[in-house]
Amino acid sequence: MSSITLNGTIVDLPLIPGERLIDVINRAEIQVPQVCYHPQLGPIQTCDTCMVEVDGKLVRACGVVISSGMKVVTNSAGAVAAQREAFDRVLENHLLYCTVCDNNNGNCTVHNTTKSLAVEHQARPFRHKPFEVDDTNPFYQYDPDQCILCGRCVQACQNVQVNETLSINWEAAHPRVLWDGGSSIGESSCVSCGHCVTVCPCNALMEKSMIGHAGFLTKLPMTALKGMIELVKQVEPEAGYGAVLRISEAEAAMRESRIRRTKTVCTYCGVGCSFDVWTKDRHILQVSPEQGAANGISTCVKGKFGWDFVNSPDRLTTPLIREGDKFREASWDEALQ
Repeated sequence: MSSITLNGTIVDLPLIPGERLIDVINRAEIQVPQVCYHPQLGPIQTCDTCMVEVDGKLVRACGVVISSGMKVVTNSAGAVAAQREAFDRVLENHLLYCTVCDNNNGNCTVHNTTKSLAVEHQARPFRHKPFEVDDTNPFYQYDPDQCILCGRCVQACQNVQVNETLSINWEAAHPRVLWDGGSSIGESSCVSCGHCVTVCPCNALMEKSMIGHAGFLTKLPMTALKGMIELVKQVEPEAGYGAVLRISEAEAAMRESRIRRTKTVCTYCGVGCSFDVWTKDRHILQVSPEQGAANGISTCVKGKFGWDFVNSPDRLTTPLIREGDKFREASWDEALQ
């Protein structure tokens, strides 16, 4: 039987021919950073954070198919240094302000990778991008200044939705994600399926229903938020990211008591798409498909964003029985008889 060695131990898992090394590492529950990789999208190989040693050579774990006898080391000095170097390049494109970020909910890949790699200080300072937030789509917005250019959104648009709207202008001085080569989102061929928002590993692409609602401090006026961010950035050189992240994680834990995540099935059609619905009180924050049996990470515009009717004042809340040309309210027992 074929086998591979992970960090000096023979993997006690069934190996699937053609399986990628990163998937075996994940099944073995060994922690390796992986910012651009998503199991539903396949290898994109833009971030380089999943670097490991295979038979003594540094390779991307997402780009290697397993073979019998392979010897893999994920935590060697060379591998860890390569992972840190790659993630420093990621942080060059992203301003960390987790405590006042609506995406600080325990599932932000950039936040979690900063913590797992024990990053205290950036080797490369954040580079501001000279672009405004694009909020011309009714359901989501794109913040180029927070975009890490991982390519997940492009991959989802190109190969999952097959809409081919998104691309990245890598040749530009300040690369960013483009809709139809440079149109605003609202004027582009985007069909608002929401795949790009679902797979984004940070807060660059976010549902508008989340913004200003998820966190305790995120509803503050933008001037106040910017002041808090600047204050945090002033203390970071002395305190390090570890201390700042501990504050943001305490705030995220407080959110958990207010935000419910309910797995459900979409009611719009008979496909049976499943997803998690995030709610705070009666407010729907987001719909998050998590590898559903029928839909994977996919949704249509209605399944992802079309839930305003839930809290609409025009929504029926009691059964109605027709009597002549009028309707009267009835109890459920009467309506079901």
